[in-house]
Amino acid sequence: MYQNTYRIRRSFVIPFSIDVFLLFILLLLSIFLKGSHVESTTLIIIFIAALYVYIESLYRMVQTGDQGIMIRKVLRKKELRWEDVTHVGALTLRKKAYLLLTTVKGFHILSNAYEKYSSLTTDIISHLDKEKVEEEVRNQQEHPVKNVSDIVMTWFTAVVLLGIITIKLFNS
Repeated sequence: MYQNTYRIRRSFVIPFSIDVFLLFILLLLSIFLKGSHVESTTLIIIFIAALYVYIESLYRMVQTGDQGIMIRKVLRKKELRWEDVTHVGALTLRKKAYLLLTTVKGFHILSNAYEKYSSLTTDIISHLDKEKVEEEVRNQQEHPVKNVSDIVMTWFTAVVLLGIITIKLFNS
């Protein structure tokens, strides 16, 4: 049984859902207000890609408990027992931080896009032997890296899409 659940940050999911909605409105405007075929095709491709990323961000979840960790993605679920985790490493690139869980069957990557990332790190560290956890993981736990660039970019995208929709509506 899993006690703790970690999902992708709502501060990212909310503006991204607005982006997907505005992109859908722009797609409808392109189709029904006589947009070019190239414009409509491009918007369809972008919308499908954005919709997939949105659905993926809604489904992504990590759950931890006394027995192990479960990592869920769209149409995929991995359950790992703590005994199967052989090593936990960390990687920090600018403001993105990643936990690398190495197991007997492969490796899994968890990013700081999850809410309560430092709690997730603490949860993982508390269930593993000290020699399996790199010092960098402990540094991430004590000094978590905050990544706000994704959130700023999704809000900026919403403003740009709103501007394009406004221009399209008033120039028709």
